[in-house]
Amino acid sequence: MAVPTSTSSPLPLLFLHRCTANSSPSVLSFPSSLRGASLRSRAAAAPPAETLSDDGIPDAPPEGAGTGIPLPSSIGDDGEQLAPKQKIRIKLRSYWVPLIEDSCKKIIEAAKTTNAKTMGPVPLPTKRRVYCVLNSPHVHKDSRFHFEIRTHQRLIDIMYPTAQTIDSLMQLQLPAGVDVEVKL
Repeated sequence: MAVPTSTSSPLPLLFLHRCTANSSPSVLSFPSSLRGASLRSRAAAAPPAETLSDDGIPDAPPEGAGTGIPLPSSIGDDGEQLAPKQKIRIKLRSYWVPLIEDSCKKIIEAAKTTNAKTMGPVPLPTKRRVYCVLNSPHVHKDSRFHFEIRTHQRLIDIMYPTAQTIDSLMQLQLPAGVDVEVKL
């Protein structure tokens, strides 16, 4: 099954390879492992081969037209829109869950009032520290107490912060039982 090599072909270029039996450079075929009903139906819908100019060279479409490949200028524009210029990463730690949840709500409200985008709070794994203590220093060596400290963690990212965002975050009054770590 031959497929014309049109630059506006709806087939992805990854599925095409040159046929070794046919030496014509304008004819491509599918490997036997990739042949299937879905590929055949897509190949049948392919547009006709490109037209040849007077000197036998195929006419090329205008740059970026119909190829599906973005122009270099548009790649840079999309990259700037997708990647934030700056973000603030706030990591909260607490031994008590209601304290950390209230603190997260306050931070998110302060960021949203200044039109900054927030991501989170993302719950990070809780760290458990277990301490084993003997009941008695001299006797009953098999009897022990186990004490445990659980540290709950949350992560909040603030995208595109402004000066007002930073000011509102600095003026927040968070409880004493919450450890706040801020990275710019």
